[in-house]
Amino acid sequence: MPSSPRGGTTVVAVIWTVAGALHLWIALDAAGTAVVLGFALAAVAFVGAAALIVEPRPELLVAAAVAGVIGVGAFAIPLILPLLGVGDPVADPVSPWGVGGFLVDGLTVRLAAFTLRRATASRPSRPAGRSPGTPPR
Repeated sequence: MPSSPRGGTTVVAVIWTVAGALHLWIALDAAGTAVVLGFALAAVAFVGAAALIVEPRPELLVAAAVAGVIGVGAFAIPLILPLLGVGDPVADPVSPWGVGGFLVDGLTVRLAAFTLRRATASRPSRPAGRSPGTPPR
């Protein structure tokens, strides 16, 4: 696959790094499985953002979007499940760090999808009606 546009991938890498830093910060104060998930999302964000800077590939944009969706779920599910009667309520549902992390992860997903769509739209399309490599009649 050809590389993606440099400007959009740089913005995605910066936002993804900020999301990773927020996950790391929140994981340092968390307990249980939230620590593992926070450290894992932070590690994926830092490594993925560095790889995106080195060589902007569409696969890395997909990874950023998937990691962002997991991050959004990590913030939203603990708030939603107690409303349904599953588990204990979250101590501080409107924590500024949680709300900020939710927004930055959502922004990561949106920017990665936008950049990926822009990258695929800018690629030249194949001629219609023939398979590549088929000689003309």
